[in-house]
Amino acid sequence: MEITKERLFNMVDRTSFGDLVLIEDETSYGSTLTTYFFVNYARERGLKILIDDVLDSLFLVKKHLEFLQVQEDFSDVVVIKTGGKKKIGKIVARIPLESEPVVYLSRYESTARSVYSEGKYINIVLGLERLFAFMQSPLEFYTVIDSIQGFLGNRSRKAFYIIDKNVASTLKFNPIPDLEEIATTVLYIQGEYGSGKIRFIKTPFVEWLNEDFEIVLDKVLKW
Repeated sequence: MEITKERLFNMVDRTSFGDLVLIEDETSYGSTLTTYFFVNYARERGLKILIDDVLDSLFLVKKHLEFLQVQEDFSDVVVIKTGGKKKIGKIVARIPLESEPVVYLSRYESTARSVYSEGKYINIVLGLERLFAFMQSPLEFYTVIDSIQGFLGNRSRKAFYIIDKNVASTLKFNPIPDLEEIATTVLYIQGEYGSGKIRFIKTPFVEWLNEDFEIVLDKVLKW
């Protein structure tokens, strides 16, 4: 079944504030398309947007959109940067990747909670697999996992964690099984360039389970 803008918007509407949606991207364009969709959704719904940008992942999204002839400067998007150098959006904090994850996480959590105190946000997390690539021990790995879980139930955000499944599955510590356990909703983006499908493998809405929702790149870019 080909999904429409209205149906996809309705799906996001039904997602509760406090939920964590894990989006496992198996395509070359999924993170770009998904980011573009959620930014436009938030604007149409009058919600603020926060993007967690790990190691210039947002810059890559912007460049991919330009390749698709979409001009988007993310000027109204609040951004927390982890590492990286590119200035995209309204950057409220630049947090270096520390050798000790607990130091990084303390800075990140303080900044994020300050942002959330200002209203309700659509929170898009980009480049998560890049963050986990730095984890060198089980302690470091689970410190980050625990931090992510700590934001579960935060009623000031609907969180959408977009992860490159192909990269994450090759890491020393693959975060996907733990993230799937934490997440309230898990879905795959699969397909070839130009078309693909969304499949929910975990959701409180049983009518969506294991249903293939077809997506067409050109149509989404015109929404």
